[in-house]
Amino acid sequence: MSAIAGLIHLDASTVDRDTLQRMQTLLTPYGRDAQHSWHLQNVGLTRTLLRTTPEDSLDQQPLWRGTEKLALVFDGRIDNRDELCEKLGIGTEQAALMADSELVYQACLRWETATPKHLLGDFAIACWQPQRQRLWLARDPLGMRPLYWYQRDDQIAFATMPKALFAIPGFTKATSEEQLHDYVCLIPMSGPKTLFKDIYRVEAGQVVNFENGELNAHFYHRFDPEREIQLESDEAYVDALREHLEQAVNRRLRSSGPIGAELSSGLDSSTVTATAAKLLAKHKQPLAAFTALPREGFDGPVPSGRHADESVGAKALVRRFENIEHIIIRTGEETPLDQLQEAVELLDRPPLNACNMAWWIAIRKDAAKRGIKVLLTGSMGNFSISHDGYPYLAWLTRKGHWLTLYNVYKELKQHQPTLRWRKLVRPCLAPLLPNFLWKLRESAQGRALGLKKYSAINPAWSKQMGSQQRAKQADFDTSFQPAWQGRQQRIQAINKMENGDYNALANAYGLEMRDPTADVRLVEFCLAIPESQYLGGGQFKWLLRRLMKDVLPPEILDIKTRGLQSADWPEQMDRAIPQIREELEKLKAHGSASNYLDIKSLEKALDDWTSTGALNIKEAELRYRIRMLRGLSVGRFIRYADEQNE
Repeated sequence: MSAIAGLIHLDASTVDRDTLQRMQTLLTPYGRDAQHSWHLQNVGLTRTLLRTTPEDSLDQQPLWRGTEKLALVFDGRIDNRDELCEKLGIGTEQAALMADSELVYQACLRWETATPKHLLGDFAIACWQPQRQRLWLARDPLGMRPLYWYQRDDQIAFATMPKALFAIPGFTKATSEEQLHDYVCLIPMSGPKTLFKDIYRVEAGQVVNFENGELNAHFYHRFDPEREIQLESDEAYVDALREHLEQAVNRRLRSSGPIGAELSSGLDSSTVTATAAKLLAKHKQPLAAFTALPREGFDGPVPSGRHADESVGAKALVRRFENIEHIIIRTGEETPLDQLQEAVELLDRPPLNACNMAWWIAIRKDAAKRGIKVLLTGSMGNFSISHDGYPYLAWLTRKGHWLTLYNVYKELKQHQPTLRWRKLVRPCLAPLLPNFLWKLRESAQGRALGLKKYSAINPAWSKQMGSQQRAKQADFDTSFQPAWQGRQQRIQAINKMENGDYNALANAYGLEMRDPTADVRLVEFCLAIPESQYLGGGQFKWLLRRLMKDVLPPEILDIKTRGLQSADWPEQMDRAIPQIREELEKLKAHGSASNYLDIKSLEKALDDWTSTGALNIKEAELRYRIRMLRGLSVGRFIRYADEQNE
């Protein structure tokens, strides 16, 4: 993995080497193994490298050959090297001496801005063609690597992380109030704008092209909501998923060092871990599996339907594989604020779940100490392999397929004898209600989630910004009405996600995160499968359950509750009370933080904090874990953004 940056003066003035060096220095934490820059008159490019694949030892970026009139910096990993070499006419012996960046360079010579269509993997590209005075930038279809840019007068700059752009003289960390508002209100990111004024992101699956200073952008990839695969039998879908999943995992096992995996008690991480262990065992290679747990002996309250100890399922899985080393990570002595400053500075944005940053960072630090270069995750599984199939019920209702719906109910009842028909009324009808009726119903049932309940936004600022109207424009509904079109719902969710920043953050700890469940070919396949394959045989997530029935243990397949990350967060809050009071005082003294955040209500909430044993855990989750800690996270970011340039 690399971090990349570049600066171009369209007026032909010479790029300042010191500026380029400062950009490189700010990106060095994300690429600790090698740092190089290249400049030629009005253009400068830089790359910092973290070696995670064997071919990374061959990387010689930035790449520039004057005879070919093309300069390139590339961040990422190419998973279809053989396929790409065949298209480019590159032989096996020659390819063995080429880094991924060199293959991409050859592809850019052949296809120019159409290159991303031919690439499979996680990547961000920046290509400069001086004869055309053209710079083009691109990201992979899932946006697994970040890339930001800005344009001012006759200057264009880009970087893996925004911080490198602040090294440019005259450019400051001015926040965008609109985007900060949306972040505080949890309105999903859409479009190219970011939390920083005048800094934009290349969106997932997009090419951004600057030619003679003119900006043009287009999407080279979009998931197709109309595509549907029809196979000859239920077993054929399972076989096809097995093939796609194993290929997706196998593509992510190319590593210059040991491989690890996050392992919870959930279906996604356990499926990825089990598949990786099986594939690695063929080559007699080990796998380190990391499970985050609360402090030892924790017996505090957890919300209904959740469980705190994920080691039961994780240990049961590990016992099935001789090549898995199981590593338990506990962060019981941490507080949610301990890692907050570090996370904000490396992410260039506030983390949404401050509680989880402690174990998230702890796993990566421990893995790096063990020499692990690749950490497998299953973060995108809900949108691919483990889609639950719930929308199928509403689809059958809308289409009037009553007999099929009845048969689905009978199958569900066989697996759940206590199931009553009325429990299916909500998933059958809720997606079909007009939105205003759905909201009225949720309000009457006491389930309405108003802005004040989950966001620490200052009410006056909320009114000024028109929060409700902005949410409506972004198609963000806090009532969370379910949809009857499962494929479209998943595609919309994927398009609103931003994955790249956290992947770059992991690089700062010396390793690369890879998510097989975000493999674009696997995702496309899973999206195209009929909903009936996800809900059948009396089971939700039916497709994955069939695939893994003889692989995963009953402790994972049959469990009725979901794991709760950082389940001991109330105890962490207890220890954090002095830190939180200090943080609120700093925010009160800050010039603008109190304009954005409702600090008085946060102080009131802190005064109302009760002992862990007396908590109403459901209400506490909303008021403290979500509203307060996310508010403090945003507050820390506001203070960070107001600091002077590095």
